[in-house]
Amino acid sequence: MSDEPVLAALLAEAGIGEDSSEARENLIGDAVAMVLAAVGDAVTRLEAVRLRRDVENAAFENMWRA
Repeated sequence: MSDEPVLAALLAEAGIGEDSSEARENLIGDAVAMVLAAVGDAVTRLEAVRLRRDVENAAFENMWRA
């Protein structure tokens, strides 16, 4: 992990490995922030798709009940 500070920071953010405060002290900066932002964006998009599917499924079920 000492050779890969970006990977160490990502693992720390995921709760795996060393404490995130320790990992942040050893970061290389912009690369980690960019990767974390991309992962956060992907998670947000996935959540939006899941919510949309839930709404669509509920609407479809309501249509068949009527």
